[in-house]
Amino acid sequence: MNTIDIDPELLHRSADVALHAAAETYVHIDAEIDGRIPQLMDTLVADGPYAYTIQPEINADGTVRSPILTTREGIHDAYVVIRGASALLSVEPLVEIRGMWYTFQEGLSVGQPKGGQPTGGTMTLAIFPVSSGKGITGELVWPYVPRAMLGRGEAPHDAPTDSVRIRRDVIALHDRYLDALRSGDVDSMLETLNDDVQGAVRDYVSDTGTLIELRGKDGHRAFYGALFEKYEIRAVELLDRVAQDWYVFAEFRVTASLHGADAPIAFHIAEYAVTAKDGRFMVHIGHGTDPT
Repeated sequence: MNTIDIDPELLHRSADVALHAAAETYVHIDAEIDGRIPQLMDTLVADGPYAYTIQPEINADGTVRSPILTTREGIHDAYVVIRGASALLSVEPLVEIRGMWYTFQEGLSVGQPKGGQPTGGTMTLAIFPVSSGKGITGELVWPYVPRAMLGRGEAPHDAPTDSVRIRRDVIALHDRYLDALRSGDVDSMLETLNDDVQGAVRDYVSDTGTLIELRGKDGHRAFYGALFEKYEIRAVELLDRVAQDWYVFAEFRVTASLHGADAPIAFHIAEYAVTAKDGRFMVHIGHGTDPT
């Protein structure tokens, strides 16, 4: 008697690609722990474009920045600095989603400054996009920063403190963000973002294949306004979502068509958004598949 009658070939293929993404991710993590730069660089795909956000900036005034690296030379130089200053001792994923083209982790990373003692560990978010072959194509990292440190000014006096309530609020805010994307409504999307929001998203407007940096609401307005001018969004369908009291991660499928064209195209986006003290999204980082 059939009870869960999924196509076994589809089940096999989806498992294979998810396991491939995870395997390439862990090859890279192991090389980071080993710390040798040539071996670490060998865990990237041979050719770009690449998508890296591994040197985040958190400023005293509550603003942030996540610079983007897209070239092999830039990534090499960043690793020389990072691994020259500290060693990565371990990465322990506490949440892990093994997608078909990426691995997402919320994990505890333990490091040791050169000449110092091991740290107690830092919670980090990371998306590792992969290709169908050997190597990762990017590493999108953000460290845990208390909400009280993100965003200018004071927190609202009635800001919730209960973890479950905050997670529910994060999901509600993310639903509003997805609704705005579905309807091509830039103004409604901006209402979900902190004024100083920092973004790093795949450039579907110029089709560069890598990320574009979006600084503040103006940067988001310019990019998403151009995206909605280029594409008519037909559907945004949520596939996976994780909500904690400091971030939300989601993968969703976008179906769209060029304005004036009948043939639809589709792409998947995987991204996380970190909330500020005002409850809105302060950090917005992700990548996406090729439009097909």
